[in-house]
This record gives sequence, C-alpha cells and structure tokens, in this order.
Amino acid sequence: MFTLGIESFIKENFWKNRLEKSRLAFLGHTASVDQKLQSSIQLIQAHTPLKINCIIGPQHGFKSTRQANMITTEDEASQSTANDYPIFSLYSDKTRRLTKEMLSNFDVLIVDLQDVGCRVYTYLTTLFYVLEDCSKAGKEVWILDRPNPAGRKIEGSLLNEEFMSFVGAAPLPIRHGLTLGEAAHWYCSLKNLNVQLEIIKMKNYQPEKKPWPDNLIWVLPSPNMVDEECARCYSGTVLLEGTKVSEARGTVFPLKAFGFPDMNTEHILKLMNELAPEWIKGCALKEEFFQPVFDKFQSQTCSAIRIYAKKPFYEETLFQPYRLVSLFLKCLKKTHPDFDWISPPPYEYEYEKLPIDILSGDDFLRLWIEDQNASVTDLENKLLPDEQLWQEQRKKFLLY
Repeated sequence: MFTLGIESFIKENFWKNRLEKSRLAFLGHTASVDQKLQSSIQLIQAHTPLKINCIIGPQHGFKSTRQANMITTEDEASQSTANDYPIFSLYSDKTRRLTKEMLSNFDVLIVDLQDVGCRVYTYLTTLFYVLEDCSKAGKEVWILDRPNPAGRKIEGSLLNEEFMSFVGAAPLPIRHGLTLGEAAHWYCSLKNLNVQLEIIKMKNYQPEKKPWPDNLIWVLPSPNMVDEECARCYSGTVLLEGTKVSEARGTVFPLKAFGFPDMNTEHILKLMNELAPEWIKGCALKEEFFQPVFDKFQSQTCSAIRIYAKKPFYEETLFQPYRLVSLFLKCLKKTHPDFDWISPPPYEYEYEKLPIDILSGDDFLRLWIEDQNASVTDLENKLLPDEQLWQEQRKKFLLY
C-alpha cells in the first residue's frame, strides 16, 4: 500500500527518541495533508507529544491563497491559525531566508511541501535556502517526502550559475525528476552542507510507473496548480511567465493553455507539426479560446493552444513540455514577427535579467527563438548533453 512521508512519520514513530524534546517548526501549506485529507499539523498534534512552536509558509502563503508573483505573504505573520501558532513567511521583499527570529523558535524544521518537479517552482528554492540556513545555525531538517507528479523524465539545460535567481537556485534542469527529499540529498552533497537531514520516505512509491499514485487526491499547492495535468505541463508553460503571451491565468485551465488576441493559432500549430513533430508527442494539442478574468489580456478573447496531457493522450516517456513550449515560441516568432513577446523585469525579485532567461536558465533559448536561422537541431544539441549529464549526476540520490 502506498504511504506518504507524513503517514510513515506518524505510523512508524520515526519521531521517537529524536524529537520528543525538540522544539519544532513546520514548513508547509494547504497541500500538507495525508491521503484522507487530514492536515499534517493536526496529525502530529493528535498522534505524537511533539510541540510545534511556529509555522512557516512558502510563496503563496501557508494558506496557499496568494495569486501573483512578488505579492508578499508576510502579512500572515500577524495572523494566527486556529491553534494560535505564529506564522512566518519565506516570501516577501524583506526576506526569503530564515531570519534569526525564525531560527530562535525551533531546533528541528519539519518540511512537508507538495512540489511539482520543476526547478522554477519556488518551493524547491525555499528548500535549498532553509537547508543552507539550518546548516549555518545548527538546526535539523526533516523532510516528509511526497510524489513528484511530473515523474522521472528530464528536460532542459542545466542552469547557468550567472542566471541564478529565486526561480533557479542551483545547476539542475528545469524538469529534474526528483522528489523534494531526493533534491535535498543532492543539494546537501553539492554544497557540502553540514546539516542533520532526515528524509521520511514514502512507501511503495513507483515514480517510473505511477508518478502520481492511483487514488491520491490532488490538493492545490498553489492557486494556479489546479491538477496533476497542470503539474505535467508546468516545466514548459512556466516559460510563458517570461513573455507577453497569456499562460491562461485567470481561466479554468491555467498553465495548460496559451495565447493572445488575434493569434494565428492554426498556422502556428501547422508550423509546429512541420518543424518538430517529435517535440509535440505524448499529448494532444487543440485550438481553443479563453477570456481571462485577471492577468494578461484581462476580459479579452484570446486565440489559444490547449495542451491535453491526460489519458488517453498522455504518455510520460514522450511528453516534452519544455520543447513543446519552446517550439511554440519559435513558431510564434515566425508567424508574428512584429509581436513584442519578451516581458521585461522585474520578475521574482530579479530586477535586471530578463524573466525568460532566468526561467530557461540562460539566454540561449531566447536567442534561439529570435534567430530566424536557428534550427530545431540547434536547440536539441544544446539540451541533450545537459540532460544526459544530469541523468548520471542524479543517479546516486534516487530513493525510489
């Protein structure tokens, strides 16, 4: 039977002898639940004598209500939960790091975050930051591991360290194929961190066969990450946050569709099929229309391409969302050469570098899209060596 990290933590008494006298902090959000949708905090309260001193929230807040990037969640610190815990935020213009005040509240940090397997999703960066901060402060970190809905597939070039940001804190590809527990092991090794790290593994998790286990209910880890299909698409469609193309925020299928008013969708789809049919396999693409109620092109009707990355169309081994969206942008540039597609900074607390560059990991993708003479092969030759290198680098950190 499949078991989440929080369930193993409770049922097998992993906390005994190690944590009974420790002050705990809990880093999580509304998706921090067991398979019966009981919150991890309530489970720890009900089934252990452990004391949680404070709660820490990532981007979008502990209550997962904040929509946009660079919309602070620090006001949660002045609020309290039903159990009267103080809440701190790791997403504000003041800090995205553990402060002395936060660190003074605990000996052990319990991390229970639902991730989506993408370098850009900021919960991964937050994890890397707290590992560094706890290493310096002599605090322990315990991670209650969860599934990676995007599976083991790797995509994208390794992050160029000159383009590091809050959406890219370490040299790994945009679609990395790790759980948060595995990523923590890798990062501690990379940085040679002297931190007491414990990973409470899942049981009977089969990422190669079922990245998202049967009957495991999806609870939104952030307002626009609406389901597993969205998580599968995210390593590609998140690139559109760095463009003036709508990624369908403000609609019922955010990050699963993209477009703008008067886009020549039919021609772009035809061109995508001609240039790189192998890059759009493992899913179905369909011309659709949407009218966002907020965000880009609010209240305007957009012509769009919708990705269907679920059965009967979805094939994990074939689906390549990063290549798919890169190809779309290339074909967009060919079809609408005068469309001003690049969004300027600021983006995720980066005020100088272009958002598309920090999202993709360097400036290669942007230059490839802009260069009318650059071919599909040119991008493939950039991506493939890095993907093969990462395949080897991550092997010894896989737990499942």
